[in-house]
Amino acid sequence: MRRNLAIYHSVLEQFCKWLSDERITRVRLLAWWVTGMYLAESVHLSKVARKLPLGAQEPSVVNRLVRWLKNPRVRIQRDYRPVVLGIVQALSRQQVRLILDCTKVGVGHRRLTVSIAYRQRAIPLAWRAYKGRKGHVSRQEQIALLREVAPRLRGAREVWVLGDSGFQTVPLIRWVRSQGWHCVIRLSQLSDVRPAGGRWQPLSAWSLAPGQTITVGWVRLTQKYNYGWLWLVLHWAKGEDEPWYLVSDQPDTCRTLRRYAIRAWTEELYGDLKGHGLDLEATHLRHADRIERLVLVAALVYTWLLTLGSWVVKRGFRAQVDRKRRRDKSYFRIGWDWLERQLAHGWPWHLRFVPYP
Repeated sequence: MRRNLAIYHSVLEQFCKWLSDERITRVRLLAWWVTGMYLAESVHLSKVARKLPLGAQEPSVVNRLVRWLKNPRVRIQRDYRPVVLGIVQALSRQQVRLILDCTKVGVGHRRLTVSIAYRQRAIPLAWRAYKGRKGHVSRQEQIALLREVAPRLRGAREVWVLGDSGFQTVPLIRWVRSQGWHCVIRLSQLSDVRPAGGRWQPLSAWSLAPGQTITVGWVRLTQKYNYGWLWLVLHWAKGEDEPWYLVSDQPDTCRTLRRYAIRAWTEELYGDLKGHGLDLEATHLRHADRIERLVLVAALVYTWLLTLGSWVVKRGFRAQVDRKRRRDKSYFRIGWDWLERQLAHGWPWHLRFVPYP
C-alpha cells in the first residue's frame, strides 16, 4: 500500500474513535489534512494537496481543504479534546508547567497559546488567533483561554503558569492564584513595586549588572492595584541583552529562575511549527477562524511526532536515529526520523498522541 494511504487509514481509524459523533466527511478531511501536512512538511495548501491521492486535480483538492478551513462546524476544542485529555492524564502526576505565549501567525494576526512544558518542548493545549501585527492580547482574552484549559487540570498535583512581560497584569496573576495554581511572571522595567517597609519605585531604579542576581523579597505590585505579596527576583544572565524581573507567589529564588527558564521551551515549539518543521509562519491565511483550524492540524502532527519520539527513547531505540555520543535531536525530530525510517522500509509503526512522563 502506498505510504500516504497507510498513514491516512491509521489516522482516520484513530479519529473515528475520538470523534464518533462527528460527521464522517469532516473526520475524513481532518485525517487527509494531517496526512498531507506530515508528508508535505508544510502548511501550504498546494503542497499538502499534492501528497493526497484523492483522484482529482490539484485545484479541486485544494478547494476541498479550503472548505474544511472555512467550515464553522469544525469545532477545535472538541476535536482536540482527546489529545489534551491524554496529555494531561500522562503528565498530571508530576508538576504541570503551563507556558503562555503570543506570536505572529498568518497575515496580520497573532496567536495566543497555552502549552504544557515537556522534554525541552511545549505541547499546545489551547490557542486563539486575533487580529493585530504586534503586541499581546488583552488580559480578558488571556484569562478566557486559561479558563478553557482549567477543567482539564483539576486532578493535577501542582500547576505553575509561566509568562513573559505580556502577561504581567495583576488581574491575570490574581486569577491564576484563585485556581490554587502558582506562577512565575516576568515584569517590564517600568513596572512599579513596593518592598516591605519601602516606597513605590520602578524596577529600573535597581542597579543590576550582567551576571548579577538580586533577591528583593516580598513586594506589592503596582500602585493601581497594590497587590501582593509576591516574591521579586532580579537576574541578568551573562551574555543576555536584558535582565529578568520576575515575580512569583513562592519565596524561592533559585527555583524561580529555573522555572522561568522553562518558558523558553515554547521557542523550540515555534521552531518546530515554523522553519524547522511545518513552516506555519508562512501561511497566507487572513481569517482568525481559518488560522485556528490550520493550527489544529499542525498541533495534531506536532503532538503525534513528539509523543512518538518519547516512545522511541523509552523503548531504547534512540540510537537508531540519533548519535550515541552526542544527542543532537529533539523528541520531535526523533519521532519524525523514526517514522520516516519505518515507512521507508515498510516496517510497523505507531500512531501515538500520549507522551511518556
